[in-house]
Amino acid sequence: MQKTDFMDTNYGMEIVRATEIAALTAARLQGLGNHAGILNDSREAITKTLNRLAIEGGVINDRFTGRPEIFQLPATLGRGGPRMDLMAVPLEAYHSAADGRNNAASFAVIAREGAIQSVPNLSMYKLVVGPEAGEVIDINQPPIVNVKRVARALRKYTENVTVLILNQTRHRQLINEVRSCGARIKLIEEGEISGCMAAITGERADIYMGYGFAPEGALVAAAISCLGGYFEGKIFYENDRDRAQAMEHGIDDFDKIFRVEDLVRSREIAIAATGVTDGEFLEGVRFTANGAITSSFIARGETRTCRRLETRHFFDYKPVF
Repeated sequence: MQKTDFMDTNYGMEIVRATEIAALTAARLQGLGNHAGILNDSREAITKTLNRLAIEGGVINDRFTGRPEIFQLPATLGRGGPRMDLMAVPLEAYHSAADGRNNAASFAVIAREGAIQSVPNLSMYKLVVGPEAGEVIDINQPPIVNVKRVARALRKYTENVTVLILNQTRHRQLINEVRSCGARIKLIEEGEISGCMAAITGERADIYMGYGFAPEGALVAAAISCLGGYFEGKIFYENDRDRAQAMEHGIDDFDKIFRVEDLVRSREIAIAATGVTDGEFLEGVRFTANGAITSSFIARGETRTCRRLETRHFFDYKPVF
């Protein structure tokens, strides 16, 4: 097996090109109402770009694997080289992007092979905070307790804490409980990764809580391993089939609380993201007379460095892969 020093290559700068192309591709279809088309085109675009990397990247934690109506990411991406783990979310919040709403973005993660835990495609309840809040959250405690702990850690009044929650029917009780303690709530329709990133960076939220998807939880853990912060997640199992699916990923403790170290086992990791529509974490694609401007984010686990990147693209009609 070919090996390389992860530090020798800034893989974040390599994979951000893929998230940029996926975002540009999706932005062309923004607001046209074609949900399947915008998702499939962005997935095809990121595949073409990641295939240019000099790696052998094993794709894991793709939530759309096995769905025949969705363009399938290959099991391995890259043109050969050191073996790596790859996670790609070519278009988060694709319904929002297709309908012309906010919070759509593209994400990719690259890590040393075996660094990222594979998880089943099941629902996961998450609590996410930034590094300033520290390890004060406890997923087994009521939401009000966690909000007050975060407020104390951040030296804020509870009324000044912002809690970001997906606007879903299953969150009605959660929303009511948070409101009862006086904390500010920001509801989003889609885009849990962007919501978690907002909480990690502390720019537009202080805490993210609620149900989402387990694969997205692994990506959020990757971001925290690069940026700092704290994460707890618990997979929700409805039946024996769900538990059997978890066991296929080596998970046999069905009450397990997942933390960053359970989902990411190496600091040799990098994450990149590009906004498609304006969101909680990144600005969307802005088209110009002869191209477009993208807003991206890159972070690296080994050096704990992060970059905000504005890129100007010039093209006649569509990005060239």
